Amino acid sequence: MSFAIEVPGEANPLTLHSLAQALQSATSSDFAQRQTAGQQLTTWELHPGYYSSLQAIYLDKSLPVDIRFLAVIQLKNGIDRYWRLYASVKNSIKADEKAVIRQRLFEGTINEEETNLGLHNALVVAKVIRIDYPKEWPDALGNIIELLRSSRHGNPRHLQGVLQILLRVVKELGTARLRKSQTALQSVTPEIVHVLSEIYAEKSTAWVAFLNGGQGNSDEADMAMLNSLLALKTLRRLIDMGYEKPHGDKTVEQFWTMSQNQFGQLLSFVSHDSTVPAHYQAVVGKHLLQFTKLHNDIAENHSASFAFLPNSLALVHAYWDLVAKFAEVFDKSGGIRQGSGDAGSAKSKVEGPLLERLALKGLLLLRACVRIAFQPVQSFKYRSPETKAEQDQAKELIKTQLLKPDLVIQIVNSIITHLFVFRKADLEAWEEDPEEWEQQEQSEGNAYEWEVRPCAEKLFLDLLTNFKELLTPPLLSYFQAAQSSQADIATKEAVYTAMGLAAAHVFNVFDFDAILSSTIVSDAQQQGGLYKVLRRRIAILVSAWAPVKLTDVSRPLVYQVFQHFLNPDDQTNDIVVRITAARQLRWVADELDFSIEGFLPYASNILTQLIDLIQNVDVDEAKLAILESIRIIVTRMESQVSQFGDQLMSTLPRVWENSGTEEYMIKQAVIAIFSALVMSMESNSQRYQHLMVPLLAEAARQGSDLHVHLIDESLELWNSILMQSTAPLAPEVVDLAGLALPLLEYQSETATQALTAIESYILLAPSAMLEERLRRPILIALSVALESRSRELVRMSTICIEYLIRSAVELGGSAGVSVIIQDMVEIGFMNKVLENLHDAWEAHQTTGPNRKVSKLNTVTEGDYLAILARLALAEPTQFVQMLTSFGPLEQVWGWLSAEWFSHLSSMDQIERQKLFLLGLTRLLEVPSPMQVLVLGKLQEYFDMWTNVVSELQDGVANGSDTLIWSAQDLEPTEYDTPKMVVERQGLAKDPVHTVHAFEFVKMRLQDLIANSGGEAAFEAQWAVNVDKDLIARFQAMASAVQQGQ
Repeated sequence: MSFAIEVPGEANPLTLHSLAQALQSATSSDFAQRQTAGQQLTTWELHPGYYSSLQAIYLDKSLPVDIRFLAVIQLKNGIDRYWRLYASVKNSIKADEKAVIRQRLFEGTINEEETNLGLHNALVVAKVIRIDYPKEWPDALGNIIELLRSSRHGNPRHLQGVLQILLRVVKELGTARLRKSQTALQSVTPEIVHVLSEIYAEKSTAWVAFLNGGQGNSDEADMAMLNSLLALKTLRRLIDMGYEKPHGDKTVEQFWTMSQNQFGQLLSFVSHDSTVPAHYQAVVGKHLLQFTKLHNDIAENHSASFAFLPNSLALVHAYWDLVAKFAEVFDKSGGIRQGSGDAGSAKSKVEGPLLERLALKGLLLLRACVRIAFQPVQSFKYRSPETKAEQDQAKELIKTQLLKPDLVIQIVNSIITHLFVFRKADLEAWEEDPEEWEQQEQSEGNAYEWEVRPCAEKLFLDLLTNFKELLTPPLLSYFQAAQSSQADIATKEAVYTAMGLAAAHVFNVFDFDAILSSTIVSDAQQQGGLYKVLRRRIAILVSAWAPVKLTDVSRPLVYQVFQHFLNPDDQTNDIVVRITAARQLRWVADELDFSIEGFLPYASNILTQLIDLIQNVDVDEAKLAILESIRIIVTRMESQVSQFGDQLMSTLPRVWENSGTEEYMIKQAVIAIFSALVMSMESNSQRYQHLMVPLLAEAARQGSDLHVHLIDESLELWNSILMQSTAPLAPEVVDLAGLALPLLEYQSETATQALTAIESYILLAPSAMLEERLRRPILIALSVALESRSRELVRMSTICIEYLIRSAVELGGSAGVSVIIQDMVEIGFMNKVLENLHDAWEAHQTTGPNRKVSKLNTVTEGDYLAILARLALAEPTQFVQMLTSFGPLEQVWGWLSAEWFSHLSSMDQIERQKLFLLGLTRLLEVPSPMQVLVLGKLQEYFDMWTNVVSELQDGVANGSDTLIWSAQDLEPTEYDTPKMVVERQGLAKDPVHTVHAFEFVKMRLQDLIANSGGEAAFEAQWAVNVDKDLIARFQAMASAVQQGQ
């Protein structure tokens, strides 16, 4: 360790000694030392020899363990970051250094006595092999196989190291998605499986003999158990991932048979009357769980192989026997979640977690079999006819030979009578931490993968879905039995569980309304300790049936039941019952036929109970569920919620204040209720705006915590307020407008919401938006939004600008438009528009393979031209003056008119076409030099007039204009919001919908002819340049219009 790797210009060159010192400093308790050492190690990462030096430090057993541990961790991190890079990359590990590291990888685990260090080195080996095998390190797996063979009868610790490496390598290669990695693993799998199965058989035989009769010593048995477990973990993964068809391999068949034979033998070691010491039972349990994972993996991923492997159907029956035996003691079981702290006691051997976990795996295997029979996996992967035939055969085999009616009924009976039973352990967990228990029980997702009851519920539904006719009669018998006065609480709770799960399957043959009125309502009123369990279940049951089938007569009963369960003065309604009722109420309120009139008598009381409950709940998830129920009730009650508005608005701010500064999800939920309340109360909600505006002001202020976490929800509320506000807006609401402008630069979804708010402000408070303090900032913000990549933002920005122009015309006339045009020029907005249009015109002048591509897409170009058309329509003289500020009028008009007419001729949006017609036609009013320029474009004008007017007549030459709105078009609907009313009123005054296009053209054409010296002079000087056919078409259209009138 005397050599040094000199780094030019470095004060501290990389040597093994300096590296060891840096690693030691990095483990120091002194922060300054750790920081300095970390910086030094980071610097060395970029230099050749660093990672091979780390390996040398790790392999030096004379160094302290903590230094060696940090060295292997650094090495592992370096593999992730720098091993995969190409050799040409500056910071990559070079090929010669990689070769040095590879040579010493295996010994770092095989010869390592510290288990944790050996494990991390095995992870390094696995990462290197995943990257380098087979191209850079073709003999990697071959070397591991040789090490397996050579250490099989040698030092068991060396064998442990090899098995540890192999397990990590198989895990890594198994997660690879590249086909080459999968193929590489499959090519060596048969040989590895053969060797591993021999090792497993040999080692398991040794420790089984020790447990049976004490043959050998405990140390040998311990190592044999450890090595057999490692071999088994690897085998189950290889059999699953290393074969396309596991049942086609003889070794796999033999090991599959052995797994079944040994399973029963190992079960005897962990039975309640076993004399095997507890620590050995724990390892035996791990072997059993590996077997169960093997059986489940093959059933899930290789359905055909599972069916064809020896005795698989008998294996499933054996699992069911195990589940059935466990089901008989399920009510006494402590549950998997309770842990195994008392695993050494005799009692735990009967009721402890191991048996429950094995039973869970049995239920999962049964579910997998049901899926094989009825839900075959769909795949895009090519399947040969032979493979398809095998899968179909497996499906038929499972369906006919395994899932026979007797077994299906037996499974369902056992599930209902035993696995649905509420256990003593459940009640203890309930009372120990009620809120936490309630949340865990309600958690959705993959709970069935680690809990017996959720898994039993899934299996019950699987079977009921596919054996509906078979299972309906016995289910109805259970439902009938639950109505008996002799039925105890546990029986009722279990049957009610099944009744809720089966709702969607039996609603046509089971009268739930009858049992609701005759039995469930009575059960809900029973008092006493354990009746709280039944009340919780009834709340879940009713919420399951409400969306499926409930009569109008039954709904008031349901609302009464939930009001009763939410009553905090009832001793039986503990916090779990009340939270469950509050949580499930959302499904009752959200059902399709929810009765507003039926709910009204209970609404005030229930809302009060829900809000009071939030104040007494600690778990945030439960608070969110309760708030969601309130939101749905507010939404479903529509305008009737107005009578409870004061009640809600007096209490919800208190929920907000009590939620704490960091509980943003609670605040989100409160904002959602505010939004629902505003939308339901419509314009009546304006009386609460003073309570909501401060919240919005804080959320919209950039830099605030609320802004970071709640801006999207706040914008939704903001838009709801504006949508339901009648003009004039409250001053405090108007004052918020400026806060929306910076949000247009946010991500598309947020910016769209902000732009919707700006649109509402322009519609509802146009005079305020045109004031000096807001007008120019709004135009600047909209100018930026017009450059967005989001088509929706560009479209909405254009609409807002059009609204601003129209408002300026309506409120300020010519002077108002003048101010708008001046602002547009001074902020650079108009320059941007005309530059982009000029670029588009230049691009359209080019052709061929080297033609220029316009930066402006066609749709956005139409938006830009629409803005120009609005200005020209409003004040043509000022529009022309504005054009002169960008160059000689003749030049600007030349390219702009060419691009404008070209775009118009290729568009099919009739409203835009008419807008362009109105705007361009108004330019005929402007005196020379503009008049002469317009006359130079008569061909284009006549073409536009003829085509657009014909389009507006919708094929009937009678002078009609289909865009002129009638009174019928303006009739309000019951769904109109105040904003929609104002928007429709504004559109009704839009020239596009009020001005008759042909008459508009006719008047201005007549004036143009008169200003040109009369009809004769006009025809001689200007009309002569227009295509005669086009003139004839226009005249024919004009004649038809006059006759039609």
